[in-house]
Amino acid sequence: MPLNDSGTVVLGSDARNVDTVFVAGQVRKRGGPLLSVDLPALTQEARASRDHVVAAADRATRG
Repeated sequence: MPLNDSGTVVLGSDARNVDTVFVAGQVRKRGGPLLSVDLPALTQEARASRDHVVAAADRATRG
């Protein structure tokens, strides 16, 4: 692995490699897990958004 290519680190990593995240000075992830996030609700919102976009694209392609 090239030691001088920062992209190698980014491309070879995922969320499991991130221990702590701060957003606007607030801890949002510590020790691995997300804090103060309703993951099931967020997942449902993401699915609903995906379904909306797919349905709109389908309507657009049908004319």
